[in-house]
Amino acid sequence: MTYQSKETSVEDGRPVEVYTFTIGAQQFFYTSAEDSQTIGATIFTPRPVSRDGTREDPARRDQDFVVRLPTSDDVAQFFVGVMPGIRVRLKVQRFHRSDTPTPEVVTVFDGFVNAARFEKQGRECILISRPVLASNGRTIPRRTYQGPCNHVLYDPLTCQVDDTNAAFRAANRTVTSQVGNVLTVVGISPAYADGWFTGGYVEAIGQSDFRMVLSHAGAALTLLLPFSTVPPLVNVFAGCAHDIATCSAKFGNVLRYGGFPFVPTRNPFQSGVV
Repeated sequence: MTYQSKETSVEDGRPVEVYTFTIGAQQFFYTSAEDSQTIGATIFTPRPVSRDGTREDPARRDQDFVVRLPTSDDVAQFFVGVMPGIRVRLKVQRFHRSDTPTPEVVTVFDGFVNAARFEKQGRECILISRPVLASNGRTIPRRTYQGPCNHVLYDPLTCQVDDTNAAFRAANRTVTSQVGNVLTVVGISPAYADGWFTGGYVEAIGQSDFRMVLSHAGAALTLLLPFSTVPPLVNVFAGCAHDIATCSAKFGNVLRYGGFPFVPTRNPFQSGVV
């Protein structure tokens, strides 16, 4: 029998759902069933995970998908304090035990976690996600006609600066402390001048997380948001002011500069031509 026949059956349906959370290079495989489930070579471990109901409406592809986990769970811990620096992808699949010998597996949801909140005195983590298809209805902004570069630093399609280049990467550096959003990193001073990492980012090794650097002075990096768990080791990447001088002198990448540096700063319609 097919998945649909089991799903609509009065007595034969025995649904099982499995959840795949992808956070950077890490993956977590859960099932809401009471025993482990295997799909292909992947084993899904029982967890107290659940989801709210969804409404079948092709016209509403942007409706929220809500998943509930204990706050003590490994996935929920990524959202304690602040959201992780990288996107968290969630895929939910469903099949029926009675669909033998090989059940048909259907994807119920595939998207990204956009927000998290905590209820029941902080014991329950609620993850709110949006489907991948929801992005199809958005207006994608075009390049702005402006002096600063429009590219995202290290983007492989536009900027193309290589973030594995040792000249732009302080690798495997030890973190001594994090006070508020100020991270102290051993070995970046005096090796790197103040401001070298401003506008760059810090990658937590082994945690699939990163933070943007707002300012750099000595061994101190002021982050946009603090790490929820202080990483013992980090990689620190050089920052860019998104002006043509930095692009040329610091990165030697002026041929790919994504701005319009010679846009006049004076508007003749307002100030005249003299």
